[in-house]
Amino acid sequence: MRMHTRTVLARLAPLAAVGVLVAGCGGDATPVTPAPDTETENGAEGAATELTIKISYDEGSELTPEDAEPKEWTLTCSPAGGDHPDPEQACADLEKAGGPRAFEEVPEDQMCTHIYGGPEIAAVTGHLDGTEIDTEFNKSGGCEITRYENMGSVLEP
Repeated sequence: MRMHTRTVLARLAPLAAVGVLVAGCGGDATPVTPAPDTETENGAEGAATELTIKISYDEGSELTPEDAEPKEWTLTCSPAGGDHPDPEQACADLEKAGGPRAFEEVPEDQMCTHIYGGPEIAAVTGHLDGTEIDTEFNKSGGCEITRYENMGSVLEP
């Protein structure tokens, strides 16, 4: 009986190790801060989402000067608007990405591939559903590429 217990434990040990690794991948990200109540000049409640999105590019990228021109727009949701090129799709993609959780940064201890996805850098500030947003997206590594792409047309209209 003792021999059988050792065999079972020896077979379960690798599974337990994988479980620990998988559990550690989620990690706690930067805490989100509730945004102050937003009001318009009339005292009416403002849009549930109001973001400023600035897209720039790494210096030294091989983009043409025209392609490397920084972009900036605002996005509001509920109702969809702002000067974003496609606010309706961006609001839908933002909801699909997970709302405020989509802006959480990759934990420092997260294991990610070391690949380069492009020169894009997106700075996003504002508020979303009562959460203050102030973060940056880029494409320097597998986790950051995924995070950038999950935002869909919010960052790439």
